[in-house]
Amino acid sequence: MKVLVITETDSCCGPMAAAFLNDFSESMEAVSTGRYPAHAVDALTVKAMRESLVDLSAYVPQGADTFELSSFDAVYECPDFPAPTTMEEARRIRDHIKNEAYLFLRRSLNPSKDRK
Repeated sequence: MKVLVITETDSCCGPMAAAFLNDFSESMEAVSTGRYPAHAVDALTVKAMRESLVDLSAYVPQGADTFELSSFDAVYECPDFPAPTTMEEARRIRDHIKNEAYLFLRRSLNPSKDRK
């Protein structure tokens, strides 16, 4: 399943969500994009993800016009937060995005089940 993760800047939450989705399932190929892409991934985001054994240091935010929507099976409007200002905040955002990505995965794999 190909998933396009969309956020505003593709500098924090989107790359996190795509990385987690790819890690959760071998049958999922997720990429992230931003409506207004930043020039780089937020530095605290990179550090927080490194703690989860994910390296985003070489990731370059991409614009939404980079991808053809019809080539994806699903579009995930990822929850978006402003760039973190502390490591504690970066960890909180990371953990929230990880949970949201997991819930998206579960709904995608079992669309007939009603999840609360």
